[in-house]
Order: sequence, then structure tokens, then C-alpha cells
Amino acid sequence: MQVGLMNNPRIDPVSEIDFFALHNFDFVDLTLEFPAAHISIIDREAVLKKIKATQLGVIGHTTYYLPFASPINSVREAAIGDVIETLRFFAEAGAKLVTVHPDPGVGPIDAQTTIGLNAMSFKIISDEARKHGLTIVVENVPGMFSNPEALKEIFNQVPELGFHLDVGHAFIGRDRFKHLLGLFKDRLLHIHLSDNRLREDDHMPLGAGNIKWEEVITSIKATGYDGTFTLEVFSVDRRYVLASRDKFLELWRT
Repeated sequence: MQVGLMNNPRIDPVSEIDFFALHNFDFVDLTLEFPAAHISIIDREAVLKKIKATQLGVIGHTTYYLPFASPINSVREAAIGDVIETLRFFAEAGAKLVTVHPDPGVGPIDAQTTIGLNAMSFKIISDEARKHGLTIVVENVPGMFSNPEALKEIFNQVPELGFHLDVGHAFIGRDRFKHLLGLFKDRLLHIHLSDNRLREDDHMPLGAGNIKWEEVITSIKATGYDGTFTLEVFSVDRRYVLASRDKFLELWRT
């Protein structure tokens, strides 16, 4: 089992990696998005050099708002291209997994079309990722794609995709955690952890919200999963992040 952090995309990722290494995290969940960490603006050589120097592992994380289900071909192709541009960099950084996020689409477009366009986009990305030794994992996100059945259709259409379980997202609006875990445990490759009040994606420290973490960790361990966990806790005061790691490790070891 490994525990990592996601870099803050508002900050130069090099300084973030220093913090992760200083506090003995196992990997950086390297998100490449604006305003300060998109692939088009980072100092790629400096980031790769820092990762190598710290010997941190890497999991790739792409921009969460890309329009993979746009009915406009040029828009959808641009979204796919944005991810493909990151793949060689992630591979050079030592990543094996890269996260993508389903697009809920636009209002007038029906659900089946939206699902199909996402699947088509992810198939193109996945085929390209395999050339670099990477596996694409799909994250459950609030809204349409917190529904296990919608995600299941994507996985049925593109079976080589892995599953990225975001625990915080699974509790927003209604509790879908056990359904998601049970349905996709055989393709589960990565997990995000953050707390919330069950209404919004608050990214709170573990124990600060309403998620019952003892039950969550017990359920995850029961599947046999022992892979990577990212603490997606957003706080200016990083002591809350470190406290969340302590809480998670305490629960995991009991």
C-alpha cells in the first residue's frame, strides 16, 4: 500500500514535489492543469529532474473538465489531444496509471450518446497510452458518472480501462460507495480519499466531514485491494494533510 498527494495546480509542481518528498509520501499524483501546472506551461525538464532526484513514484492525472462528450468533433478531438500530449511526459516521469474524467456532456444530448462519446474518446486515449506502457483509469465524478450503471457502460465498451475510485465523490448526494466498490473491484487500480458533508466535493481532511471512514477502509480492505491512495485534501495549512495521512494509516493498520 502506498500513500501520495496531488499537487496544487495553482503552484509550480517542482515546489510541491519537494514538500511530498520532505514528508515521506510515496508518490505524487501529478495533475497537469491550469493555471500553473498544465503541460503547455510547466518546465518539463525541471519537473522530471525533481521527480528523479526525490525518487517519488508518479500517477498521472489529467484536467477534470475536458469535453470528451462534445458532439462537435473538433472540440472533442481537442480534448483527446490535450490528454495524448501528456502521455509521453507521464511515461518519462515513471507513471503507469493516468486518470481521466468522464464528461457529463451538454443538456440537449441524451445520456446514451454522452456515454458513447466518452467511451469513444477513452478508447482513442487508451490505445495511445498503451504505446507508452500506460493504463488509463476512469474516475467516478459527481453527477451522471457517479451512477455505477453509466460507468459500467463505458467499461463494457472499453474493457481495457481501469477504475479510479474517488471515495469523496461516491458519497455526494447519495451513498454509492459500496455499489461502486463491489461492481468494479476487479478493475480497481487507484483510490482518492477526501471528506465532505455529503452534498459537495469539499476536499476536507479525513474525519472533518460526514463520511464514516472506519466503514470505508474496512470495505476496501475486504476486497483485497492494497494499491495506491491519494489524499486529495485541499488546505492552505498542510498540517491537515499530514493529519489525514495519520488517520488513514491508523485505520488501515487496525
